[in-house]
Amino acid sequence: MKGIFVALFAALLLAACVTKGTKFDMADVEAFQPGITTYDEVVEKLGKPKSQNFAADGSKNVTWIWVQVVPGASQSRATRIAFDKDGKMVRVMSKVE
Repeated sequence: MKGIFVALFAALLLAACVTKGTKFDMADVEAFQPGITTYDEVVEKLGKPKSQNFAADGSKNVTWIWVQVVPGASQSRATRIAFDKDGKMVRVMSKVE
């Protein structure tokens, strides 16, 4: 009977752990260079973006978010980066760590 309670507790503990997005390093975001770094290079470093908003001129704003929640703690990172119609980075619009 004790084994069932231990297994149930372990299952509940694991169920409380949630990770969304791909963990990325904010130092990589700092290293990106406007006019030089491409969208493909950013995706290679940060992983698949959470969302993309396209403008009529072909430019886009792209958001990356990583969240990890474990019992008693959480971590998150987010950044939004603007790219021109040619896929070159324009600027980092926001960073949250």
